[in-house]
Amino acid sequence: MHASSLENMYRCYARYLHADFLQERDEVVVLDVGGADVNGGYRQVFADPRFRYLTVDLAEGAGVDIVLDDPYRLPLEDGSVDIVLSGQMLEHCELFWLTFAEMMRVLKPDGYLFLIAPSAGPIHRYPVDCYRFYPDAYRALAKHNNCHLLEVWLDERGPWRDLVGVFAKQSSPRNPPAITPPVRATATVSLPPGSAEEEATRGSVHYLEIMGKLHETLQPALYLEIGVRRGRSLALAQGPAIGVDPEPDLADVQLPPATRLFTMASDDFFRDIAAQEMTARPDLAFIDGMHLFEYALRDFMHIERLATPGTLVVIDDIYPSHPAQAERNRRTRVWTGDIWKLQKCLTDSRPDLVLLSLDTAPTGLLLVAGLDPGNRVLWDRYNPIVRKYSEEMEVPAAALRRDGVLMPDDPRLANLLSVLRRCRDSGAKRNAVVDALRAVLAGNDAR
Repeated sequence: MHASSLENMYRCYARYLHADFLQERDEVVVLDVGGADVNGGYRQVFADPRFRYLTVDLAEGAGVDIVLDDPYRLPLEDGSVDIVLSGQMLEHCELFWLTFAEMMRVLKPDGYLFLIAPSAGPIHRYPVDCYRFYPDAYRALAKHNNCHLLEVWLDERGPWRDLVGVFAKQSSPRNPPAITPPVRATATVSLPPGSAEEEATRGSVHYLEIMGKLHETLQPALYLEIGVRRGRSLALAQGPAIGVDPEPDLADVQLPPATRLFTMASDDFFRDIAAQEMTARPDLAFIDGMHLFEYALRDFMHIERLATPGTLVVIDDIYPSHPAQAERNRRTRVWTGDIWKLQKCLTDSRPDLVLLSLDTAPTGLLLVAGLDPGNRVLWDRYNPIVRKYSEEMEVPAAALRRDGVLMPDDPRLANLLSVLRRCRDSGAKRNAVVDALRAVLAGNDAR
């Protein structure tokens, strides 16, 4: 199970199994075809107690409820299953059209089939690897089985580039908006405080002071902020701005009139409406959303695609002051999550970028410049990267000490911002931008 496949199943759930669907049934039968737990599974998506989750596969294994005698025959009655799903199975099925017909046979007239299969990726025999799929393949399956393909999308993230399809026996009137299901909230909620050491913070200057300086110096034609929370950083915008947060709390802040707020998850914003709503490319972007590595990584990937070589991305929470603050499962009030991993990831995977970390309170800032909208490294390696970095990892002592951090009053920061503004205004090519910024960080006055 790779990360993007699980995320796509969550999207299927959010778009089609909304409250009305669940309330209509006392029990919802879910059949996972080929769903043995190999590095995880979809069962976690269907955690609501109304779901009765059944897994069928060709052999006994973790999470398998039914072992098939015939790979092309499901031992269930016609129209007996509310939700059929299958992921990363179809490419291993020699006669996949027979299996698809069986999945549609057992599906209820008002049920859904969620199907995920790769459109790319290396050979991975299990025990065979026969196919890759494109949207027209799903359309052909629907046509051959006299059913409806309600929606299909091709996920660009590699190496598998999942093809996701939603099928039904009848054309469904349901078309709810895409909503990412809630996961670990970043708000303080009602957690008891940890020890004094676990709740400690550091930093020579508060991050809001630095954000104010960035706005003043760069004068962005468009400012983009992911993770608004109480709106204090978004309120610093001096021109057109966009904020994205599913649950902002703006009771104590009045946003500037040129600011637009989208109350939705950033994944949904970038996927569904960013192209239409962003009338300009962002000159300055601030990532302060979910405090989990993979969320911040996706936000950066999406922003870079919309950026110019003169765009500056600022990432919050890169410096926990105690290992407890960096745990993926929150237990302290001061919580950075594992965002610190993003600096290491970008350093290792994208040495072409210009990175600068600042000693700000309470949890440090990472400035990223020299963006390349056409670079596909993070997109093509997304799943291996997430698998590597989303596991619990010990926070390096150097990160806890903030080794190599730049003090906010270091003249190189002011020089870097000045050079970035000049490069942006002149429309300089990316290579020229990167060279000029690196000259500044090396101590050479490139103004």
